[in-house]
Amino acid sequence: MFCTLKHLSLCLEMEAFYLFNPENDMALACGDPYYMAPANARRMAAELSVLPAWYAEQGGTVWLDSPQRVEAMERQSFLPLAVNWVSEFAPVCDKVVPWGWNPSLVRRLQEAGFPVTAYPSAERMKRIRQLSGRQTAVRVLRNLYGQIGGDIPALGEAFVLSSIEEVELFVLSHSRALLKAPWSGSGRGIQYTSGSFPIPLKGWTQHILTTQHEVIGEPFYDKFLDFAMEFLADEGGQVRFIGYSLFETDKRGVYKENLLAADEAIEARISAYIPAETLRQVGRVLQVELAEVIGGSYQGYLGVDMMICRTKDGGYAIHPCVEINLRMNMGVVARLVYDNYVCHGVQGRYVIEYYAKPGEAWHSHLAFQEKYPLCLENGKVKSGYLSLTPVEGSTAYQAYILI
Repeated sequence: MFCTLKHLSLCLEMEAFYLFNPENDMALACGDPYYMAPANARRMAAELSVLPAWYAEQGGTVWLDSPQRVEAMERQSFLPLAVNWVSEFAPVCDKVVPWGWNPSLVRRLQEAGFPVTAYPSAERMKRIRQLSGRQTAVRVLRNLYGQIGGDIPALGEAFVLSSIEEVELFVLSHSRALLKAPWSGSGRGIQYTSGSFPIPLKGWTQHILTTQHEVIGEPFYDKFLDFAMEFLADEGGQVRFIGYSLFETDKRGVYKENLLAADEAIEARISAYIPAETLRQVGRVLQVELAEVIGGSYQGYLGVDMMICRTKDGGYAIHPCVEINLRMNMGVVARLVYDNYVCHGVQGRYVIEYYAKPGEAWHSHLAFQEKYPLCLENGKVKSGYLSLTPVEGSTAYQAYILI
């Protein structure tokens, strides 16, 4: 079904209004209600605007950038999606579920006439932005070490630095380290250091201190594996563990893909390096710690990025809190897509792909369809290729799964 302004009465009965705003982290970094996302982020938001349909509650409304994208999705999708579509940015529902909350989105919702119950108040939005900063991960990491058992092979340090002198001292005292802006987009706002503090790095540091007031310093660790624990914070302030995410990034730290597998299979892969009970204990402690830190200020999905690192003695250790993503994230999408649309026991990939040339996505789409024909069993994917978002001649961004 496609909802327009003529169908407002029907839409008002629906569960929630879902939208994909991948520029959220950059909007939080800016903090300005009138923030304008760069062109590539706006294009990604448009071309992947169907994505929330794969995790929305049944009967929810998904906002797309155009009616043509709805038509393209309905032509290309092999799986029924129990959602409704709308292309007008209008108050068709009382509840809004975005990819993430930021002041710019709140302003857009206000100007579109959404009720005040649909978005955070100014005070809560300020709190969400504060909690979304990397300072929260530093705090949680320190508290974790005070609560997890001493026999757990864990490592990881992070420091909040508030002056150019503190940053320089940190950099000069570590042969390899990372400096991070408190707020930044995926793979951005990060500088790698090697024991010196050259003028360009000093300039970057001064800029971040001027605009965001602090810089996060972290020693460099020999990362072996990226993974995350995903959680759901409810309206009562409780935080519940919902599963693991095993993912890959490129050299700049930009997300590439997730392993699609049963949760127990992902745990088994991680526990080849760290005992499964260690993972579970970290998860239990994190649930309590996150509930205390968030304090009911945020409701929705969130993820805690972690690492398995090599140690100097040739072993492995867990870094239990590298980043906290106080928003929906690709790991949660992969988890929900697998649980709801993929046959249990099979494994594959959930991929976000970028195509630099016109026509490249379409040719790749056709080639994958031919090479990996889709096979369904009881309405779920058993093997093959399935695009989760429409693919056309001009497509640059695509989400797909390959089993």
